[in-house]
Amino acid sequence: MSTLAAPLAAFRATLPSKELTGVAETGVPGVSFFWIGEDKPRSPLLYDTGIVILGQGHKVGWLGGREFRYDAETCLVLGVPVPFECASYGTPSEPLLGVRLDVDLGLLHSLVARFSGRLGSDPRAGKGVHSAVEPLRMEGALLQAVVRLLESLSDPMDRTVVGPAAVEEIIYRILRSEHGRVLHALTRHQTPYANIAHALELIHGDFRNALSVEDLAKEAAMSVSSFHRTFKDVTGETPLQYLKKVRLLKAKSLLVYEGKRVEEAAHEVGYASPSQFSREFKRYFSVPPSEAATLPYSDPILPELQMV
Repeated sequence: MSTLAAPLAAFRATLPSKELTGVAETGVPGVSFFWIGEDKPRSPLLYDTGIVILGQGHKVGWLGGREFRYDAETCLVLGVPVPFECASYGTPSEPLLGVRLDVDLGLLHSLVARFSGRLGSDPRAGKGVHSAVEPLRMEGALLQAVVRLLESLSDPMDRTVVGPAAVEEIIYRILRSEHGRVLHALTRHQTPYANIAHALELIHGDFRNALSVEDLAKEAAMSVSSFHRTFKDVTGETPLQYLKKVRLLKAKSLLVYEGKRVEEAAHEVGYASPSQFSREFKRYFSVPPSEAATLPYSDPILPELQMV
């Protein structure tokens, strides 16, 4: 059993749910707990900005030709939302156990400012373009901070005092790590990475409407060719591939969790033609929209698991 498995298993034991797979609030702001008691095959998901930490079981993710394994020794750091493909591995007797930490931009800016630019002087936090998703080995001070967070979950007072302090330290430790640039770059303005992050905000806020690469490049203050190249470096996708996947993943959520009809879901995510929507949905998920509920991570009471 890993160092992290025991406190996560203890927290799971306090939850009344008997479901094989689930998600729950921890009482620490911005930290959610999840468990998966069965193997789930590779399937498209939408991963949001945050940090995914596992204490038991493991996941494998695929993004833009890259493959990641993350487990009790390696967390996943995400600087922007990305359409991701993921497989999860757990059993009823040894379920996958983990927590997801939201990244609060206010806290991020505060940490960077608090150290008077010293984090920014690190060459690893430079202005170069880089992927927004990186696995990071948990060891040393980072691992110790994660242990404090997980052990705080068993006590209401600790969740109030120790938990938030541990979250702050975890983000600080990640900022100082080899992949700290994934989060640090979000605090910098007028850099290619920050410009792409801004474009992604626009896509997620307005994915239903026609968004051209030219318009997004203009909003990002970049040439079309530079925007296209940088967008793929950061997200692993071209802008149009990214937009299409976001629309289809949003449509899956509407079909599974809100019970929308195929035509309604197609319209709500920006498709004028239900037949085109159905073709593209089947191409992406390998099943027609009418069978969306059969897909992995489609437990009707667990929409949050799409994000972890």
